[in-house]
Amino acid sequence: MIKLDANENPYRPPEELCRRLGEFSRRLDYNRYPDKTYSDLRKALAGYCGWPADLIMAGNGSDELILLLLLAYGGPYSRMITVQPTFTMYAHYARATGTPAVEKTYRLEGSAGELKYPRQEIMAEAEKDQPGIIFLCSPNNPTGELRARSWLEKLLDRTELPVVVDEAYYEFSGETFIDLLEKYENLIILRTLSKAFGLAGLRVGYMLSSPAVYRKLEELRSPYNISRYSAGAAGILLKAREYYQNSWKKIMSGREFLYRGLSELAGLTVFPSRGNYLLLQTEVKSPAKVYQELLERGVRIRYWDDLALFGQALRVSAGRREENELFLSELTEVLKEV
Repeated sequence: MIKLDANENPYRPPEELCRRLGEFSRRLDYNRYPDKTYSDLRKALAGYCGWPADLIMAGNGSDELILLLLLAYGGPYSRMITVQPTFTMYAHYARATGTPAVEKTYRLEGSAGELKYPRQEIMAEAEKDQPGIIFLCSPNNPTGELRARSWLEKLLDRTELPVVVDEAYYEFSGETFIDLLEKYENLIILRTLSKAFGLAGLRVGYMLSSPAVYRKLEELRSPYNISRYSAGAAGILLKAREYYQNSWKKIMSGREFLYRGLSELAGLTVFPSRGNYLLLQTEVKSPAKVYQELLERGVRIRYWDDLALFGQALRVSAGRREENELFLSELTEVLKEV
């Protein structure tokens, strides 16, 4: 099965890194709790991203941090402001915390169906004199486009609400708002090692924020929220930045290869993306049928039966070169068989 459905890094760590991980695993005291401050991991993250270690919170994936943020700033008398479609866990944890969701929807404009972000609607909602928290994803999953810096700064100037920018796919876009953290105390940045660093199986995310936000979430965080192995392994892999940077280049090249190939297929619409994935719609055959027929041919991509704005839709993650080529070949055959 070719797995192109979860926006994962398709490249395993090289043998030398695997050997170091094995040695670390053999030395680890599994019978002891981890350091509840995760100081070594936070120092490694600080060295990578350039934000002070004492203002970095590590989480069990960025999912845990989304939950903590909604526990801190959400609830029945607050609201969660975001867009649709976007990362589904914002709405999931809003429901779990009893936080009303205010969701503005993208628009498709023009004959080419260009995606338009609901900037004015988000701004108007943020300016209301009501408590809440705003979640933005940049690049947005699954649509793939970036938030505009000028618009984000205007939003931060006009609201005191915490504004969360989820940069889960930062390494593939190269665009970050980390430089705005010193200027805006209500800006919060989420990142993860699941995507670019291929640690989806170990669950390590992190948050960059102001001291006030950090203290508020630290009161809610479980003391041992990441395993000793995950924290230590993340520190080891963060030192292999050159290897991972090379893998990101290959993934981005694969994304462009897929975009060109998909753009040439009749009966299919593909949206440009700055993530490691592409959103698709098919016209000659239903997305559900395309998904199922690809699955029967050994290729798994992401399928939604009711994605906001789009209805049925597909998303493919950039894989290794041979996986991308196989996907395009099989998809071409599937679309021919009407």
